[in-house]
Amino acid sequence: MEAQWSAETAQTALNLLNAAQERIESALKVAHPGDPLGRLRSAETAPVRLSITLDVSDLDRIGNDLHAFNAQVSKENP
Repeated sequence: MEAQWSAETAQTALNLLNAAQERIESALKVAHPGDPLGRLRSAETAPVRLSITLDVSDLDRIGNDLHAFNAQVSKENP
């Protein structure tokens, strides 16, 4: 089964990453019910395809702007 998801906010992206992890873990449990060691071994070799395009440029810009603002304020108020 193949699925495509997209996110427009940091929280949605984090939720999707968590959902993808849970989906993989669920499939491993189905493939190896009652066998935690088998799941661990299978996780190391089971073929899974994951593609991620991550653009945090806006978030980085916000952080950089805040850092620059804080640096300017601290210079003005020693």
